[in-house]
Amino acid sequence: MVLQIGNDTGAMRFIPLLIWSTLLSADSYESPILDPTFEFNYTTTEIDAGADSIGSFSGTIYNISSGTVTLAVVRRVNALAEGWTSSICVGATCYNESIDSVAIELSAGDSTACGVLIWINGLEGTGTVQLDLFDLDNTDEHIIIDLNIYAGTTAGIVKNESTAKQFELIHCYPNPFNSTITLSYITNLENSISITIYDYSGKYIKSIINYNLTAGTQTVRWDGTDQFSRPVAAGMYLYLIEGAGFRETGKMIYLK
Repeated sequence: MVLQIGNDTGAMRFIPLLIWSTLLSADSYESPILDPTFEFNYTTTEIDAGADSIGSFSGTIYNISSGTVTLAVVRRVNALAEGWTSSICVGATCYNESIDSVAIELSAGDSTACGVLIWINGLEGTGTVQLDLFDLDNTDEHIIIDLNIYAGTTAGIVKNESTAKQFELIHCYPNPFNSTITLSYITNLENSISITIYDYSGKYIKSIINYNLTAGTQTVRWDGTDQFSRPVAAGMYLYLIEGAGFRETGKMIYLK
């Protein structure tokens, strides 16, 4: 519809009244409170890493809305010991240490892994990383995660004995290796354990998951291939073993 402004005094009176009514409506308008669109589940924010290893934090983002959401993962604080670096990890990718924010899109009902890798680089110390997760279409909804990282003799975490007894890595051999490496461990858990392989820059290589484990000694082998069964380059790689209540990391050297 096109309104004409002319000599019609009725029209001239109507337009200011319409504008005043619109201004009143704008002044009294309140933004609706939107329902949460996502959840983030994780176990602990206290990260105890060996000085010759890496620290890791991981959780899962769930889209609990009925539509597609675009989420931001922002590293707000990166206060680390000298010589340490950290990387944001989303899905199967760990990003360069210089990247402070990542946007992801999740369809209704979908989920994705989200976390941080802290590269200790053989140095003892403590550090803090803060993550801020929010919906780009609902910036009032934030989930703030404060991570405390410890490495070496400065470790500030007292491990629960019952947790420590749930898992013990026995062997990672041969290391270095040129064909297949075997990780042997003992667990008293009857659930699944995941082993994730990264290269030394933090790039995701492959996941190995043991389903429905029984308590006792278990072995897992990695043949030096990525998730598409392609041979990887020679070099240093990292393994991350996770289960209910424990996490173990270490290095492997692949020779050709």
